[in-house]
Amino acid sequence: MKVKGTVNLAELFEHSGDGFFITDVQGMFLYCNPVIHSLMGMDMFAYESLNVLLAKKIIDRSTALEAIQKKSAVTGEVKCITGHKVIATSAPVFDLAGKLNKVICNIRSYASYLEAKKNNPLPRPGGKVNFKDPYKIVQIKGQHSDYELVFGSSMMEAIIDLAVNLSKVDSTVLLHGETGVGKELIAHLIHVRSPRNMTGPFVKINCASIPINLVETELFGYEPGSFTGALKRGKKGYFELADGGTLFLDEIGELPLAVQPKLLNVLQDKKVSRVGGTELLPVDVRIVGATNRDLKKMVEEGKFREDLYFRLHVVPVEVPPLRDRKVEIPMLISYFQDKFLQKYAIRNKKISPEVIKHLYWYPWPGNIRELANLVERLLIVAKENVITVADLPAPYINYTGHQPEDKFTVHDIAPLKEMTKEFELAVITKAMEQSKSQKEAAEMLGISFSSLSRKLRG
Repeated sequence: MKVKGTVNLAELFEHSGDGFFITDVQGMFLYCNPVIHSLMGMDMFAYESLNVLLAKKIIDRSTALEAIQKKSAVTGEVKCITGHKVIATSAPVFDLAGKLNKVICNIRSYASYLEAKKNNPLPRPGGKVNFKDPYKIVQIKGQHSDYELVFGSSMMEAIIDLAVNLSKVDSTVLLHGETGVGKELIAHLIHVRSPRNMTGPFVKINCASIPINLVETELFGYEPGSFTGALKRGKKGYFELADGGTLFLDEIGELPLAVQPKLLNVLQDKKVSRVGGTELLPVDVRIVGATNRDLKKMVEEGKFREDLYFRLHVVPVEVPPLRDRKVEIPMLISYFQDKFLQKYAIRNKKISPEVIKHLYWYPWPGNIRELANLVERLLIVAKENVITVADLPAPYINYTGHQPEDKFTVHDIAPLKEMTKEFELAVITKAMEQSKSQKEAAEMLGISFSSLSRKLRG
């Protein structure tokens, strides 16, 4: 990475206000920065491993060990025997062969977490549709324009925490998720919060939008006279343009198979060779890829190189679809309503609660992008000031989908206390199946994390 002056990542971690540690796949400590000691009230490194800390009941849980087990990011509350309480976000890191290599964990004090929650509270949990829940906005200052990343669920809060943590390191990141979930905004966030924001640009290339015969020249550039129609002075490719910064390879699953070996070579050697040239030009670029396709399946089908897959799949991040975080739908409608009312100078128009309740159960195949487009359309096209269900386009009006049932069916009678406990366990089990962590399940159920833990222990 190009920097002004003498700065390295170790120095950044040593002086970071957040706690930061790295373990191997057995939970053995490889690195702890100094602030960890004050946040936890002890020297964690002296205990050698997280398993020792758990065995001695010095900590009540380890998100890092949970991340190792799940092979995905985990955020949660951790209590220490010293009385300290922190919020820990752990992310697995994979090697080039796709094997889990280590875990990176970021720790924040619980007090600062509560302060942030107080200033920007997350939505109230539960199955009811809430119309007054606030949303949180992460401002992303780009080079040419500013962006806003809007969210309101603990699921997305954990992903954003992870993105901020990943901005501190230089690992390759692969964002998985359906079209319209906000992968590009997360890629922007990783770049803007990183030291590379000071040394190079954020450059985006959509691999699906470039004609097949131009992919190689667009990525790697070309020398003068390389082909008919080439510019006399030649042209830099996206790798050279992103030198010192971040290259965002969107829709990377659409990259032609013939070009993949050269991309792999650039990622391995950090050097690029222009089309028609022989000179190897050094490039310092951080790669963030994104795809809505199953690359592992494409590897099995021979449509994507396995070695390139593992080179990209160092830190995978799964961005959930909107239907899996329904709690955000009312607040996103509110956000986009405010945004478009201001943009088009529209007054006295609003989307009725009945519309929001109706749209809550819609599956949103186009995710946040589809929701934003619908809100914009409604505000522009609807004739009345209060937008009702009748103003919705046909696909939204006609959708009945999986609405929640209003009644329960009782098949057998048993002592009420026993039936209540059995029903409670069934509901908890269902919430656990639909959540990525116990914290998320607790929010869904409208109870505290400690209450859920007690109920699971019986």
